[in-house]
Amino acid sequence: MKRKNSRARKSTGKSRRRSTARSAVTTGAAAVMVSLSSLVFFRAVAATATLPIIARIVRAVEITVNTSLDFGTLAITNDVAGLATVDPGSSQLKIDGKGGLALAGGVPRAGRIQIKGAAMPVQVSMEANNIQLTNGKTFLTIDNFNISTAQAGPQATVTPTGPGNGVILSVGASVNTRPGQLSGTYSGSNRVFANYQ
Repeated sequence: MKRKNSRARKSTGKSRRRSTARSAVTTGAAAVMVSLSSLVFFRAVAATATLPIIARIVRAVEITVNTSLDFGTLAITNDVAGLATVDPGSSQLKIDGKGGLALAGGVPRAGRIQIKGAAMPVQVSMEANNIQLTNGKTFLTIDNFNISTAQAGPQATVTPTGPGNGVILSVGASVNTRPGQLSGTYSGSNRVFANYQ
């Protein structure tokens, strides 16, 4: 009986060892499968791309004032409000028909500015459409600024494609006098801006 029990124990021990070995093999296989599955998963979601990068360099916009806006010498013929306009297209002075002003001398002319830059659209604009000139004691008003044509307004879009990548623009405006306007030389300025669009 003792020998049979001993053999039975040995048989049971071998069986357990075989079962454990099979379990270890199965677990290892499962681990390998999980690792392979994970590896395939990461390969499936990973991707690469090439990003193009571009930089364009152009010359900065330049503004040069070639000619000042000049209304000439105006005489007050009647003590009423007067209006005189320099046309940017023709550079001619036009006086209203109220009889308050007359051209007494000088050569009225539109202002002229030159824009230089790359062959790209450039927006040109006056800083203000209403400014005041002063003679040190009093003032008169300049308004109705126009670039290039009489109805263009104080803004314009141009492309510098002329000689030296430049374009010439003319600027006109209106001068307004008041009853009792004092004599004298009135002066002032208006800034011009130019930026690529």
